[in-house]
Amino acid sequence: MKQSRRLPFPGVGLSSLFMVFVILCLTAFGILSFSAAKSDWDLTQKHVQSVQAYYAADSKAQQVLSGIDARLYRLLQENPAVSETELARHLNGTVIDDVSLSLTEDSSGSKIAFSVPAGSVQEIQVEIQPITGPERYRVLSYRLAASNEWNGADQPLELWQGSQP
Repeated sequence: MKQSRRLPFPGVGLSSLFMVFVILCLTAFGILSFSAAKSDWDLTQKHVQSVQAYYAADSKAQQVLSGIDARLYRLLQENPAVSETELARHLNGTVIDDVSLSLTEDSSGSKIAFSVPAGSVQEIQVEIQPITGPERYRVLSYRLAASNEWNGADQPLELWQGSQP
């Protein structure tokens, strides 16, 4: 009588093992793809919020400039001989659309500055110079800047100094 040998894994061939390996690889790649897509979606949502905050702040800054223009027009209609320094001093401390205007003076003349928050970490900073011409003001600076200066005290960086610990 012939004895037949039995393999420990009956009916499992090399092609079956290869298929299991391929399925595991595809599953792993699928999970990685889903993770990357979720990260991209989260980043896109943050970008959308940032853009919306910027354009809302830009719109408010333009409304403030429109309010400044109306006030300067009214002042120049009442007193056409008023100086640019007096125009700036008159606007100092004025609040337009919950935005306070402040006066700064330097060698180039009197300027009015204000800022509008654009999210939690940025703001639009505007600086204008009132003039007595038909334009009524000149925009000197209109920029998006950080709201606070980063000093790094709350987020220390542990940098490698070149030697082993």
